[in-house]
Formats: sequence, structure tokens, C-alpha cells
Amino acid sequence: MIRIKVYVEIFFFLTLIVQSTNANYELELLQIVFRHGDRTPNKEELYPTLDYNPIYESLGYGQLTEVGKLREFRLGAMLRRRYSTFLGGSHKYRSVFAYSSDIERTKMSLQLVLAGLYPPTLNEEGRILLSPIAANYLPLIVDNLLFPIRCPAFRDEYRKTKNSPLIQKKISQNKKLFEYLAMHTGLNMTSDPISSIYLLHIFFTTQKSMNITLPKWATEDVQKKMIPFVKLEYDIQSYNTLLKRLNGGFLLKEFIKNMDTKKDIRSPKIYVYSGHEVNIAAFARAHNLIKPEIPSFGSAIMVETLRNSIGQKFVKILHWSGVTEELIAYTIPKCGEICPYEQYVRLMQHVIPSKEESDCLWNSVSKEMLRQYYAGQLDLPKI
Repeated sequence: MIRIKVYVEIFFFLTLIVQSTNANYELELLQIVFRHGDRTPNKEELYPTLDYNPIYESLGYGQLTEVGKLREFRLGAMLRRRYSTFLGGSHKYRSVFAYSSDIERTKMSLQLVLAGLYPPTLNEEGRILLSPIAANYLPLIVDNLLFPIRCPAFRDEYRKTKNSPLIQKKISQNKKLFEYLAMHTGLNMTSDPISSIYLLHIFFTTQKSMNITLPKWATEDVQKKMIPFVKLEYDIQSYNTLLKRLNGGFLLKEFIKNMDTKKDIRSPKIYVYSGHEVNIAAFARAHNLIKPEIPSFGSAIMVETLRNSIGQKFVKILHWSGVTEELIAYTIPKCGEICPYEQYVRLMQHVIPSKEESDCLWNSVSKEMLRQYYAGQLDLPKI
């Protein structure tokens, strides 16, 4: 009985230490990258044997569903609850920097998150006060933050990795699965079966979210067998140091630049980036973080910049799971849950792209390509 009492006292003592330690940190900056909400499938995700469903055209391809819209608003509301004291009651000019990829569903997701973050309020006279926040974006063909997969150097290394003996061995060991999927979908599962399964998995995810019954051949067992290849696709995109630099490294470099910028009352308190599942996966893998293995709709990574009572700077990274709405603090490899800023930068240095690598997309774009892009005539790698 005495031993139990001692253990209980030690537990509460350690709890007080943890609470006291956390209380000694002050939030200086918040940065978030998140995946858009639940959506309808993209056209390229439809397979040849799929029965026609008019709902896709009526809602639009690759568009947010009502479930997806609500999920993004709830993400913003969660941020409001967690960071209310830090953000203040109302939006102030330049206190938020908002950025999206140049795709409708991410732009809409950004506005929904911001609406949850800064909901309308009533003034003393009972009038509604709205807080519209300007969104920034670049054409996809020059957006190295959220669309780095178009960089020629990335594409070359990505293809080389996919064609490596180790990856090809994994493919050859699963021919029966590929043949089964090819037979039922009509898809070509020989040229790039990993990407085909990746897109098919996304299609299944959209159908489940929309409460559309999957075909009988897409059993739970078949879907389970597909999962390792979906994870493998994300892993290949960040397979080595070069791919990490040319993928999640761009966003990482941006986050560190934001943390380095001298803060004053006109500086943003929060940076919000609305992107895709590939951005969440790449940012996590650039840090050698295991999860999320497969980012769900509305999942997010939050990076907090903290200062202690003597002015030292620290970094804390958290993951919002999206669909299951769990908030988990990461343990940063070789650094811990609350990582000294200088140590964090040293650990990440090898995956921060150089100036030349950062200009990869700009250097590969011509005026004619920009013209084609805005005319909708330019084929792009799909997200």
C-alpha cells in the first residue's frame, strides 16, 4: 500500500514537472500544411470497366464534397480552440499568411479552414463582422512548395528509383495481385503498377467517403493487399536524400525561413498552406517521421516555434489525423518532442534544397508554357 502511494506521489510530481515545463514555453509562430477535404474522384482515377455514374459530372471532378467542406471547417475550428489566446479574437491585417496550390479544391479548403479559424462575430451593435483573408498561390508549373513533383531533377530520380532492382523485385513478387486488378479494372498494370494502385486506392477512398458501394471484386482482402503499394508510392517519392530535398525539402526550407524572419507586430503569427496528400507525406518523410503513412482527407502537420523564459527557441511538430480527428505530438528523431531550434536546423540541413535546386521549376518554364497553362492546354503530373 505504501509502495502504491509512493508511485502515485511520484506520478503527480512528474505530471507537475511536465505541466510546469510546458508552461515555460511561449508560442511565437505557428505554421500548418494540410490536405484538402474529401472530394469526388479525378477523371484519371476512373478505370475503364467502371459503370457510368452521373454524380461525378454533376458535382464536378476533383471537387470538394459536403463532407469534405465540413471537415476543413472543423480543422479551422480545432485550430481556433487550441490557439485562441495566441491568435486573438479577431483577424488583424497581415497576421495570417495563407497559401494554396492552384487547384479549386485546395483553394476552397483554405477558405473553409480560415472560416473556422476566424468565424464571423457580432460587434456591440449586433452587426456581423466578417474576416476575409487574402489567399496566395502560384501557377502549378512554378510552385515548388506544393507541386515540386514537376521538377525535372525530381522526375529523373523518381523514375530511376522506381526502376531500381529492389523496387522491381517487389513488383515481380506480386504479379497475381496486378493481374487480378488489371482483369477487373481494365487498367494497364504492367508499365507502372505502383502508380496505378495508388490512383485506384484514392478512387476507392473517394467512393467510401461518398457512401458509394465498391464493386464486389474490391474485397477487404484485395484492398488490404493494395495498401503496401500505396505506402510504397509515398516512400519512393522521398526514397533518398535527393528526393527528400526535391520534394518535402522545399516546404521545409520555407518553414525554416519563416522561423528565421525577424518578428514584429506586422509579421504573420500563422502561416497556413493548403495542399495535397503528397505534401503531407513528403514533409513528414523529410523529417524521417513514420506517420502518416497514408495521409487522410483533412490531415495536417503543425509546426510550433516556441521560446522559453530565457529567450531560447524551440520547435515542436504535431500531426492532426484528419478523418479520426486525433492530435499527436511527434518525437523528432535525434531531438525529442520539443527540439532546440539550432539543433533542428542542423538535423534538417541535408534535406534543405540549394538555390539552384529551388529554382528548378522556374528554370524549366517558358513563356509559351505559361500561356498553355492558363489556356488549359498543358499536361501536368497528377496529384
